[in-house]
Amino acid sequence: MINCIKSALFYLFFSLPLAVYCQSASPIQWGQICTIQPDTSNAYGSQYGRLLQLKNGTWLAAYTISDNAGYQKDQTGGLRLEIALSHDRCRTWKKIALLKDPGRDLDNAQMIQLKDGRILLACRSVRWQESYILPVYKSSDLGKTWKRLSIIDQNEGQPGTLGKPDKGIYEPHFYFLNDGRLSVMYANEKHVTESPSYSQIISQKISPDQGKTWGEEIWVAHEPGHPESRPGMPVWTKMKNSKYIVAYEICGPEACNIYYKISEDGITWPQGLGTNIPDQLGAPYILSLSNGDLVLTSNKSTISVSHDFGTTWTAAAQAWGKTLWPALYQTDKDEITAVNSLGSKKGRHVVSIRIGNFK
Repeated sequence: MINCIKSALFYLFFSLPLAVYCQSASPIQWGQICTIQPDTSNAYGSQYGRLLQLKNGTWLAAYTISDNAGYQKDQTGGLRLEIALSHDRCRTWKKIALLKDPGRDLDNAQMIQLKDGRILLACRSVRWQESYILPVYKSSDLGKTWKRLSIIDQNEGQPGTLGKPDKGIYEPHFYFLNDGRLSVMYANEKHVTESPSYSQIISQKISPDQGKTWGEEIWVAHEPGHPESRPGMPVWTKMKNSKYIVAYEICGPEACNIYYKISEDGITWPQGLGTNIPDQLGAPYILSLSNGDLVLTSNKSTISVSHDFGTTWTAAAQAWGKTLWPALYQTDKDEITAVNSLGSKKGRHVVSIRIGNFK
């Protein structure tokens, strides 16, 4: 079990540039730090942490680990997903499960809980340049055991045939639609060899049966005439005004800057590449707070807040001086957590959480 760290010396070691910035007026004040996965002896450590609050108030975390840096160094191994449980609003954690698919790399986990209490987890399962799958796993015992339920999308070929350019699918993110149907967005390179060609787009699918099967592909973000633009890493949520917002990076000519779109129903999205959010870069995560504010962060470490559902954005105090694959969650009425794959003194990463309070 890993405990929170309140030591200022620990935080300054990892995030010295934050010290002055935190002194300025901000709608968010950041406090204690917790780690989900300790810095173990493996070279990979832990990365890409994602959380889920269950209906009973407990929290689950899913994150990527490896003993051998992936299947390419050990054909019987691969990146795996570890599941941990917290009973105290993300302060302390206990590992409860391990998901693995020998000979493949699992990564990009994201979870959601259905009305009947079952938990679904989507991820990417990869053999690079030959097999890309977005599987869905289900748990009926609050995350202790998992079974494969379905496949959102896949692309299969002989070794090397799905490369140059890559034709993968990545980064699934679940959310519920207004009518209760489950939907998912993900980054999709499968259309790169079509005419017209798109290096990568954001795709969406809807499940009519809570994740057992998936419908036709919906194109969320792409731009005719811009085949090299690469929208990816979508994160979407419903705002307090009942509209849906999706935030994503666009690599290629857009240099991985962050963009967003808004939809009335979470299904029909405006054409084009969307609207840029300033001062953010790579791997965004957006959160709608209970007070109606939007909070967004990215690999740039900036925290942006919108009081008007995305029309304007202002800077808030940073949770971390340096972030990798961040995520944001509301853990209490006035409490927010920022998840980070924090670099350690040994060169590995440790999935860590910073607890904050918002006004």
